[in-house]
Amino acid sequence: MKAIITIGRHFGSGGKEVGKKLSEQLDIPFYDEEIVNITAKAADMDPDVIKQIDEKATKSLLYSLITGDGLRSVSDAMQYEMPINDKLFIKQSKVIKELAEKGSGVFVGRCADYVLEEEKDLLRVFIYADMDWKIKRVSRIYNLEPNKAKEKIVREEKTRKTYYNYYTDKTWGALASYDLAINTSRIGVDGAVGIIKNYIEKR
Repeated sequence: MKAIITIGRHFGSGGKEVGKKLSEQLDIPFYDEEIVNITAKAADMDPDVIKQIDEKATKSLLYSLITGDGLRSVSDAMQYEMPINDKLFIKQSKVIKELAEKGSGVFVGRCADYVLEEEKDLLRVFIYADMDWKIKRVSRIYNLEPNKAKEKIVREEKTRKTYYNYYTDKTWGALASYDLAINTSRIGVDGAVGIIKNYIEKR
């Protein structure tokens, strides 16, 4: 059975780890930085350059206003006029769709739930966590003092929210945008993986 799972996540919630473990246990591909590398190759761009602007919205709302429903419908003919962030979103969206067409996979971030919303086998997951738990996790992973860890969390989540809300017609983290929302600070990463697997089996 085909399974397309997209994972949106709070920074420091363990969303990427959840996606990685889920892909391993289901024996299906995991797509995160792989999307960047594939996009870089297709666009003949330096992967490091793409990483610097990955999941960051352009400052201008011009193109979303023109298209009415985000940037998915913009033609290739218009791309030469666009900011590089917008071009990257369109190219990444194309890559995500092509990967999903090949079969099952776990996609982390990059508005994949929106890009793949027409997939009948789509499961949209949002991973979140309490701030104290995220601070402890980020402090440990990045070797930061708690106050610096909190600043990083707030900054990264603002960036993700801006990116998602700009390129989609949805609200980042809003329950209506997802099928499952799981608090890893209450159940842990492994618990979240178990819940998602059980949901897939029940469905």
